[in-house]
Amino acid sequence: MVFYRPSWVPSLSDADIPDDTPLSDFLFDDRFRPRKCEDSGQPFVDSVSGSGYSISETRQRIEWLAAGLASKLGIHDISGDVWQRVVGLFAVNNIQNPVLAWAVHRLNGVITPANVAFRASELAHQLKDSGARGLFVSPSGLNTALEAAKLAGIPESNIFLIPVPGDVAAPETDPRRLLDVEDLVAAGRQLPPLPRTKWSKGQGRRQAAYLCYSSGTSGPPKGVMVSHRNIIANIIQMTLYESTFLSRSRPDVILGVLPQSHIYSIILTTHVPVFRGDTVVTMAKFELMSFIQAINKFRMTLLYVVPPILISLVKQGALAQDATTFDLPSVQRLYCGAAPLSEELSSQIRKRYPGVLLGQGYGMTESATVISSHPKDVYDGSSGCIIPGPNVTLGYYKNEAATRDTFANGWLRTGDEVEIRLHPKTKDAHLFVVDRVKELIKVSGFQVAPAELEGHLLAHPMVADCAVIPVPDDRSGEVPKALVVLRKDANVDHQTAEQQLKDWVAQHKSKHKHLRGGVEFLPEVPKSPSGKILRRLLRDRERARLSERKMMAKL
Repeated sequence: MVFYRPSWVPSLSDADIPDDTPLSDFLFDDRFRPRKCEDSGQPFVDSVSGSGYSISETRQRIEWLAAGLASKLGIHDISGDVWQRVVGLFAVNNIQNPVLAWAVHRLNGVITPANVAFRASELAHQLKDSGARGLFVSPSGLNTALEAAKLAGIPESNIFLIPVPGDVAAPETDPRRLLDVEDLVAAGRQLPPLPRTKWSKGQGRRQAAYLCYSSGTSGPPKGVMVSHRNIIANIIQMTLYESTFLSRSRPDVILGVLPQSHIYSIILTTHVPVFRGDTVVTMAKFELMSFIQAINKFRMTLLYVVPPILISLVKQGALAQDATTFDLPSVQRLYCGAAPLSEELSSQIRKRYPGVLLGQGYGMTESATVISSHPKDVYDGSSGCIIPGPNVTLGYYKNEAATRDTFANGWLRTGDEVEIRLHPKTKDAHLFVVDRVKELIKVSGFQVAPAELEGHLLAHPMVADCAVIPVPDDRSGEVPKALVVLRKDANVDHQTAEQQLKDWVAQHKSKHKHLRGGVEFLPEVPKSPSGKILRRLLRDRERARLSERKMMAKL
């Protein structure tokens, strides 16, 4: 069956996306923007201090930071291979992170943001794989950053601190040993501006702006090369698409709690708002009452969230003695992504906040990021309609085999199983994500590669073989569960072995990779004749068990 683009969705051709303009130039160029720079307020405001910079201050800081950073890193030539100018970013959300990324772009480099939950070994892998020559870090991640930088061969003089209100370093670490962002600004003020390189036609589609790490459809994390034009395309796509059903008479005030290292945030709570002239209120971490207080203090109108945030909102709101504590009178729109939102939770949110437009979207790092988004007529459970335009990324950095597997014959293989269903009223084609062919586990929107955890578990002396699968979780969507074959000489009971293996993962891996789904012991792990783990069989067995338990509970 063929599904056609709804008549109300505007067309967008390849020629409509500029490919000779760097990303930061595009963002602040009034020829492209729907609202002139001089009419815009502060792009980013800190939720704790209320501080921020104007558009003109932001642009000036980009210039100073770029000059200061180039000087400190010993970069004397900003032409040539961009992969010689890769800089890492390992920080909680703050108003500086986007400006630092654009400063790296200004010196014709690539920014590689890392998950702030990473352990040192995980961060070191990304720094080594990307070839990063410098690293920005916020205080709470300093110990991890110092250890990872040492493993990756990055000198301490190339690590720079980002002061963040309320974010502090561990007591045993002295942040004063490092230069910070303001030192770079001060240095840049005393230096001549960096020369501007003239971009040729097509350079924006060839040159990476971000190197974002994703497990793709399977395997360990790989660097996704996100070009300047990829992000520009998604900015234009979302702006054009939403203009068909949203009247934006004034700028939005947007919640910035999504991790700024994640592609969801990089596009929708960083670049799209700046382009439109909105304000993003950054929050270093999610804590429910601080979240509600910040929304009401800054009178936020648009919230980009993930399902666990909505679950907390509904559950805690239902338990509150004063239900008005959870009122959000200024909020007009809620947009949920990173993991599917159930029809049941959608119904609960809509009942609690009847005047709020609640929608979903679908995307992935490899598509930078939005593939589909909700229209005006929301269809509960769907991820909306496919938006027009080209935004598929360049492939995986230094990994031709994985690139061929995922980016094949002009198509991006998502690894997701979807259904296209017609909206009962409008008859528009909506996308429903119903299953995942790929092996990844989605924990609160973060990707967990089973192969990574399996490799770590196999390093434990009592593990002979293992497999890792997802199991459902009310709060996180999915969590990892380990299926383990113990060595015959392990000589340990299952209860003790389970705790030891959980601790083994917790000591070395980020929190979202912990074995919250438990550990089950098997006589053998089912495999194909070629030796491939039959995870689909294990997942189906787990689903059957869950279904049986639900049926028994109803009896």
